[in-house]
Amino acid sequence: MGVFPTDGCTISAVSLSSSQKDVVKQVTAGNAFVNPVKGNIEGLSASISSAISLIESAGNTAIWSSLTGDLTTLNTTLNSYISHSNRISGVNLGATGPSGEPGLNGLIGIARAYNSICESMTGGVEDNFSPVFNSVLGQGSSQLDTEKNIVDGAKTFVQTNISLGSAYTEFNTELAQHISSIQASQNIVAKLITSDNTAYDTAQNTVRDYNLGNVLMNSSNDPCFTGRLVKEISSSVLKDKLDGLL
Repeated sequence: MGVFPTDGCTISAVSLSSSQKDVVKQVTAGNAFVNPVKGNIEGLSASISSAISLIESAGNTAIWSSLTGDLTTLNTTLNSYISHSNRISGVNLGATGPSGEPGLNGLIGIARAYNSICESMTGGVEDNFSPVFNSVLGQGSSQLDTEKNIVDGAKTFVQTNISLGSAYTEFNTELAQHISSIQASQNIVAKLITSDNTAYDTAQNTVRDYNLGNVLMNSSNDPCFTGRLVKEISSSVLKDKLDGLL
């Protein structure tokens, strides 16, 4: 029972078909979206866990400590990427990024506006939409598979030397190569996150600047508030450009 009586009231609402309602219900039920790189993530995650478990069963775990540390760091970065990719793919609609980047709904809005603005400013049709989602639409899957192969290579090295009691020169040399590769993998996975977020920042700032530019162009039509403000704060270069619109 509502607080306000609705007798004689007309409530404005969009008329939806049963099929249209079903689409909205999928979002409400949390069934609308999947992470396109979920399988690739699970593959890399399994390889990392397997390699760490193998080291834990080695004859001398101390000689593997550096590799264990870097595998653990890679796994931590991968967990950050899981949260990131779930956010931008809509699996977790309520999530935000490390600097407050929005979920799928906000990202789509910014990406669409940015794409339109780029076409307005430069002309022609070009994909300025997908960079915001590049880690799940672009190189993400292949990159994760590449890093999985690197981890699997390190795991094979561990298996070959699992009973080793003490390190020796050749062993240390090859171990250092695997450690270097694992460290590079961590940086690459981290870059998948930062590249998406950087693309979002670029898009957001462009939309902001474009909207402000339109306000400036319309200021000449306002003899009071906006017009007076713009007149006082505009640089000489901007004033010349605005005068050229008259």
